[in-house]
Amino acid sequence: MALKEKIKELRVKKGWSQGQLAIKLKAGQKQISAYERGINIPSTEMLIKMSEIFDVSLDYLVFEAEGVSTNIKIKDRDLLKQFEIIDNLNDNDKKIVKEVLNLVILKNNFQSLINSSNS
Repeated sequence: MALKEKIKELRVKKGWSQGQLAIKLKAGQKQISAYERGINIPSTEMLIKMSEIFDVSLDYLVFEAEGVSTNIKIKDRDLLKQFEIIDNLNDNDKKIVKEVLNLVILKNNFQSLINSSNS
């Protein structure tokens, strides 16, 4: 689940309006709306405040997604940025990217298998 969806879901679960959340975070209602629409991304300081107010971990708020391990560490920052962009693509484009990635992974696995059998 994307950050913008988590913010809205957590706010709704608490029964708060965007205005009420804004007051608790000492922010503007328009700022909360922009977070929930994915137009703006909260600062680290704001994310910490949100995690405290919603009583969730910062990891959950930022990283954790259903069925996805939060232990994944991507060292290549450019690749991480590309994955963030891909996450905002429409479903059809995401499917194409996944298929291309699967082909590259398959090629790499096949090449590793060939190299290990030649050793």
